[in-house]
Amino acid sequence: MVETGTHLLDAALSPQRVFLTRETSKEKLLQFLVDQLGQCGEVDDVQALHSAIFTRESLMSTGIGLGIGVPHARISSVRRMILAVAVNAQPLEDYEAIDNLPVQIVFMVAGRPDQQSNYVRLLAVLSHVVKQENNRKAILSSTTPEEIYQTIRQAL
Repeated sequence: MVETGTHLLDAALSPQRVFLTRETSKEKLLQFLVDQLGQCGEVDDVQALHSAIFTRESLMSTGIGLGIGVPHARISSVRRMILAVAVNAQPLEDYEAIDNLPVQIVFMVAGRPDQQSNYVRLLAVLSHVVKQENNRKAILSSTTPEEIYQTIRQAL
């Protein structure tokens, strides 16, 4: 079955995994998101997720530009594809994005190795949402996690 972008997003993201954060570094924000995904009941080994996210990040920053970070990992201890979103109060200067700009919106994606197709498609859906300046501005100006969630959903 081919899933639409909306279906992929709805399956991976819930309003409870959208956060307004006040972290002071990339490392702290990534740790926060790993912890949140670890609490959602879909990750059997949180340490494996932590290791995969931080190992991937050490190879190359997931700062894709335009103030966006998309840390991601595929590991067998994730039951289904999941996503968490953080909008940090201050841009993170230490994110090392490809355009050298600080990162303020972070989408953390975790999936199983056998979910390659939907994994890539979900990353494309997120890219589509944040490439549009009006969507980024709406996300950054949101005052509640629910507003962020609705902005992302409505952008599809």
